[in-house]
Amino acid sequence: MSQEWSLNGLIGGAVFADTTTPTETASPAPTVPPTESNAPTGTAPSTESETPTETAESTPPSAQSTAPPVTDPQETNQDKYQGRKLIALTFDDGPDSKYTPQILDILKKYDAKATFFVVGLQVAKNPDVARRIIKEGHTIGNHSWSHSDLTKLSEKKLKAEIEKTQQAVVKATGIAPELVRAPYGAYSDKVLKSIRLEHMKHVYWTVDTRDWAGTSVSDMRKNVLTNAHKGGVILMHSFGGRKHAIEHTIELLPSIIEELGDKGYEFVTVEELIESGQFHSSIIK
Repeated sequence: MSQEWSLNGLIGGAVFADTTTPTETASPAPTVPPTESNAPTGTAPSTESETPTETAESTPPSAQSTAPPVTDPQETNQDKYQGRKLIALTFDDGPDSKYTPQILDILKKYDAKATFFVVGLQVAKNPDVARRIIKEGHTIGNHSWSHSDLTKLSEKKLKAEIEKTQQAVVKATGIAPELVRAPYGAYSDKVLKSIRLEHMKHVYWTVDTRDWAGTSVSDMRKNVLTNAHKGGVILMHSFGGRKHAIEHTIELLPSIIEELGDKGYEFVTVEELIESGQFHSSIIK
């Protein structure tokens, strides 16, 4: 039986995510959740997915969103990062046993680091893949247990979504995530408060490839190369989406790594981006 992400989590059936795209410069009200696949414009969610056969993360129809404003990256004087142009590749909704290993193979070939925002249910199913992510020098972030819209949950259920995923990741890897990305990119003051009480940070993005929607490789490549910038965070998926959608991600990845590399970019984890000071305070809170 196929499964999908609904606003309440994993259910049976096929699902299609939100159809709009967040932009690098859009900016959300501080209390409103942006959307992962939407060019946010008001108050909230985005896209992502689940299912070995694929599942898209769909944006709650009632939610509106606004992408955080992209301000100049904060700079530090740390010698380690001076003169370097950093950017972060991020992958949501995994791990799975089909696409996530292929993405890891590509990253390993190019010695590029990335951040994987994982769904707790998927970690429980694929703990070996989660371990490989950490073993190969990448970062794991928390993407909730069941991919529910966190803004719609009670404080108790919201906390459970985060904590249960933390426990699954620790069990699989021995490491507790310090980063969170809310499903659909949907967050509110309540969600941010809950995350911060756990001493974690919420991570949005500056470029949405919309890979979950089956966007063509050429369109995604153009989007990334046009909108990539120092301190940027690129959103992709390692699982889910429309049928065969992540195959486009696999095809896209080597080309953007090579072309952005030629432009002087270095691919680092979100944690390193934060440490460098090159991150946007409107994107990582």
